[in-house]
Amino acid sequence: MRVTIKEVAKLAGVSPSTVTRVVQNKSTISEETKKRVRAAMKELDYHPNLNARSLVSQSTQVIGLVLPDDSDVFYQNPFFPTVLRGISQVASDYDYAIQISTGQDEEHRLENLKQMIYGKRVDGLIFLYSKPDDPLVDFAAKNQFPFLILGKAVSPFISLVDNDNIKAGYDAAKYFLEKGCKKIAFLAGNKELVVSQDRFAGYQQALKEAGLPFDDSIVKFSFGFLLEDNSYKIMEKLPLDEIEAIVTSDSLVAEGALHYLRDRDDRFPIITFDSIQPRIDVDAYIDINALELGKESFRTLFQIIKDSKEDKHICYRQLIPHTVVTNR
Repeated sequence: MRVTIKEVAKLAGVSPSTVTRVVQNKSTISEETKKRVRAAMKELDYHPNLNARSLVSQSTQVIGLVLPDDSDVFYQNPFFPTVLRGISQVASDYDYAIQISTGQDEEHRLENLKQMIYGKRVDGLIFLYSKPDDPLVDFAAKNQFPFLILGKAVSPFISLVDNDNIKAGYDAAKYFLEKGCKKIAFLAGNKELVVSQDRFAGYQQALKEAGLPFDDSIVKFSFGFLLEDNSYKIMEKLPLDEIEAIVTSDSLVAEGALHYLRDRDDRFPIITFDSIQPRIDVDAYIDINALELGKESFRTLFQIIKDSKEDKHICYRQLIPHTVVTNR
């Protein structure tokens, strides 16, 4: 037999209307009362009717996650599951569900996004990637729909949560420069992605500051953001006899590079970017704290959704710090 809202209210010692406001996560209810009501809901295994809640509160209690062009990125790159875990943890605290939006191509992805926005299926969106001139981001902005980018936004009027990837790229190159290396290769994923561009810019900045000339023969971008096969292939184009160390833009790129080096029975010092201790044999990694990126993304989007209901338009720029972690 389905548990009623009155039963939850009785167990929590509040009125049914207070339970409703807790379900809607109203700011007028104290955190102590929310905890008591949510504990009663859990004890009684009470699940509010989402459709009814949406009609009353004009809220779906759902957020949409927009995946990159190649959805394989989401499933293969360890960055994304970690971010999703952070988003899910905080979303659960706010009684929010998550809907994932993807598509076979840009046109299909845009159509799915339109359905989410026009069909009022979600309260807000998090774009799990960043690239210039994105029609999906442009569409959300044009419709003044609550959203943010997990990454760098070109427009100063778009909210974001990100690392300082230029500084992170700088720190990665600086790690080897301080060890006396002068010929440091840079191996990255898709050049169209802002994260690749920023880490590359930081790498260049560190070389320039050290008074070293830029050598484009030891800089390579792969065909995709993550594909190990691609980074394996472009390693063949690196003049290995001329370099002393390698900066890779993420662990999957590093994995392809290491695979190539193992096949040659060779080894080079490598630093990469990750959100957890890499399972691969690298000298160091830049911990970009993806779990906190995910958590802060939801917190910020929730505030944007709240602002939108009050007809406020505030641009939030949240930067999550990174750290250099050495393995040797």
